[in-house]
Amino acid sequence: MIEEIPGDLMQWLRGFYFVAEKGSVTQAAIAMRRGQPTITYQIKRLEKELGVTLFDRSSGKMKLTPEGRNVLEHVITLFEDVKEIRNTRREVHLEYEGKICIVASHAVVDSFLPPYITQFITTHPRVTFHVEGGVVEVVFEKVEASEADFGIASVDSVPGTMVCHTLFESGLKLISHKKTRLFRGKSPTLRQIAQTPLVLFSRTGSAEPFIEKRFTEEGLKPRIVMTLNNFVSMKKYVAQGPGAAILSGFAVSKEDRKTFDVFSLDRYFPKRRYGILLRKKKYFSPAVKAFLRSIKPDIQFRK
Repeated sequence: MIEEIPGDLMQWLRGFYFVAEKGSVTQAAIAMRRGQPTITYQIKRLEKELGVTLFDRSSGKMKLTPEGRNVLEHVITLFEDVKEIRNTRREVHLEYEGKICIVASHAVVDSFLPPYITQFITTHPRVTFHVEGGVVEVVFEKVEASEADFGIASVDSVPGTMVCHTLFESGLKLISHKKTRLFRGKSPTLRQIAQTPLVLFSRTGSAEPFIEKRFTEEGLKPRIVMTLNNFVSMKKYVAQGPGAAILSGFAVSKEDRKTFDVFSLDRYFPKRRYGILLRKKKYFSPAVKAFLRSIKPDIQFRK
């Protein structure tokens, strides 16, 4: 038998979700297009209904308590289940529609996703995409909160709330403009690379610490003259300056090889694994499933 529940409970839970994600009643009210008193009332009623304190308000901020974090996990799963129920009828339709939200590392956004998205939109014109680039922490955060349908990034370990489906491995490449003849067309040593002005991906990502650690192991200190959070920008700066850049191999296109000397760094750095990150117990629309299968045909979806 299904127990009777308050009629407004779903709205209270929704208000709780937005306050938890935004960290502020004010920001939650803006996102929900509601007044602040309404959101405050929803949180108080939910805390009374559950018999727990959801937020620590001692610092003047809405910080989740351990009980609040536990409830948030269940709330996200609940709303994913509701989404699945509401879309049950659409599962039988062959014409895909709706929005697909993706969060991925910048290299994946710039160099890996475009052909897949272009092809899918051509075949299914009623589908739209929202794509965000970010470092791996941002990818984890948005997948965990169900703000994105899925993520793609280079990962060494995966949070327990997610599963990772490996897509490919990619080594690092060193690029320098052909006109500079920095290494005279010969594969450089790690010491020569360290002595060269280098453009690296931002420290907020996972690549730069990974690269610097390898230099440190060899007793070398690289000459890092710039860090950027976009591989396209890295290429532009290297094209105009005397230095070189280290970036993911799949981000180097055939067109790039006309402009840059490209050197594999596989003998110095191990290849990195890139994968699709899915939140466990998440509902995936037919369009999302179809798109993911266009990238990885054997991908499995489990509740």
